[in-house]
Amino acid sequence: MKRLLIVEDHTIVRQGVIRILQDVMEQPLKFDEASDGLQAIKMVNSCDYDLVLLDISLPDQNGLSVLKLLNQRDKKPPVIILSTHPEEQYAVRSLRAGAAGYVNKGSEAAVLKEAIEKVLSGKRFVTTSQSELLVDAISDKRDSMPTPEALSDREYQLACMMTAGKTLTEIARDLSLSVKTISTYRARILEKLHLKTTADIINYGIHHGMTE
Repeated sequence: MKRLLIVEDHTIVRQGVIRILQDVMEQPLKFDEASDGLQAIKMVNSCDYDLVLLDISLPDQNGLSVLKLLNQRDKKPPVIILSTHPEEQYAVRSLRAGAAGYVNKGSEAAVLKEAIEKVLSGKRFVTTSQSELLVDAISDKRDSMPTPEALSDREYQLACMMTAGKTLTEIARDLSLSVKTISTYRARILEKLHLKTTADIINYGIHHGMTE
């Protein structure tokens, strides 16, 4: 029996995913649950999972940070990222970070079923639209254009929050960081994207569909 770890901070969502998979999956599965990144890492360190379903928005840290920590293990479990964010925002970033698949939470149950079956068989799950995004990202890089991929995961998160209209003080509070630290990240974002002001970041974010 395959063993899956579901990492999601909302209990209702975790239980909902489990019920859906129990209905649609043909093979029997055993489910464990984690509500944050730290708990997920501890559980993976103590148990060999066949697959981890990882939410990208966790209360203690970004899901991509958890993904990178899991990928540092000698025996790393395959990870499918689950997210409410559209593919344009996090699919390429997730796949490049080592995810075996990326599934939007708004997808049909059949899509999640297909993703899990494919990853459990040792393959990666990439949709046609995600493949196109990957090709576009490679093309942009070859053209030496400043794209969102130039940002670290934390910088990207901050740029999304700024695009959504949050002030540096609000971002600092939400992420439990100092305003000084947030200002440092802002300076890095400006430098990497060749921008000058916060307004430039917001306009850039809107153009590239970067929202929380």
